[in-house]
Amino acid sequence: MKKLIIVTLMIMVASCAAVKQTTAPGEGRSSPTVSDPKGVAAGDPSSPVASEGQDHLILATLWFQKSAEMRALFYQCFRNAETALKENLELQRQASAAPEPHTPESPTVSVLSSGETGGTTSDSSAPGDSGPESHKKPAVVLDIDETLLDNSPFQGWQVHEKKSFNNDDWFRWVELARARPLPGAVEFTRYADSLGVEVFYVSNRTVQEMGPTIKNMAAWGFVNADSTHMLLKETTSSKVERRALVEKDYEILLLIGDNLADLSGVYEKRGPDYGFETVDSDRRLFGTKYIVLPNPMYGNWLNDLLRSAPGSTEREKLLQMLDSF
Repeated sequence: MKKLIIVTLMIMVASCAAVKQTTAPGEGRSSPTVSDPKGVAAGDPSSPVASEGQDHLILATLWFQKSAEMRALFYQCFRNAETALKENLELQRQASAAPEPHTPESPTVSVLSSGETGGTTSDSSAPGDSGPESHKKPAVVLDIDETLLDNSPFQGWQVHEKKSFNNDDWFRWVELARARPLPGAVEFTRYADSLGVEVFYVSNRTVQEMGPTIKNMAAWGFVNADSTHMLLKETTSSKVERRALVEKDYEILLLIGDNLADLSGVYEKRGPDYGFETVDSDRRLFGTKYIVLPNPMYGNWLNDLLRSAPGSTEREKLLQMLDSF
């Protein structure tokens, strides 16, 4: 009997130790990470974030996968994108046909150029303004992940496996080339192509992921799914230089993404107000020059919150940022 009691106690102690280890293997580490397949931040599966699980992703991922509202928003955004692109193209053609001005005034700076250099983008100009860019070929620039391709199954896997983002797992997902197109995405690229607008993809997938990305997108019929039109990340997450490469030969009439940094370099550093003032000053560009798609799962907005909030775990940090009454 004594032997049985001793064995039972040993099993209970071992069980408790096992539970403690699986729930907090990284306790005491001080640098939580962000789930972000766009290269904004790379995770460490042994960090506090991994140990506390990925429950913060559950509602966001379910909304992305299961809500009709999400589908409606994507159809709405791409419908607005078609309207804006057609209008901007007509403005560009009118500007190209207009005679050159003979006044000594300085030429108007284009919307994109002023945005990338950090100037005010909302009131100084509009798509189709006259100037050197109006004689370039028209183009549209799109992000890929959560703009054109749906990676929410990867996010769901993170939740089930209680793992934060890491490059190895992300690469395994990308190599499957199994991401589905988001509602309205393929059709928009075909519409742009039908107007004679060149379609470019500027993404923070790495150049090593070029092959499976082309395979994935070509299988769904995305226009220009090739290495010429796909500008992927080499050394930096900033997309300013890659957009500038497109601008050498094209005028970018429209930019589409789920992260504000997909649209302009001015959003790469948002400041203590999380970029609200910059967005407000650029309000005339949203829906005309910029189209933003919904992504509650990850992004620069979340990274900025976690950098500024107090707390030792991601959950603590996020709770600290909530407004309440």
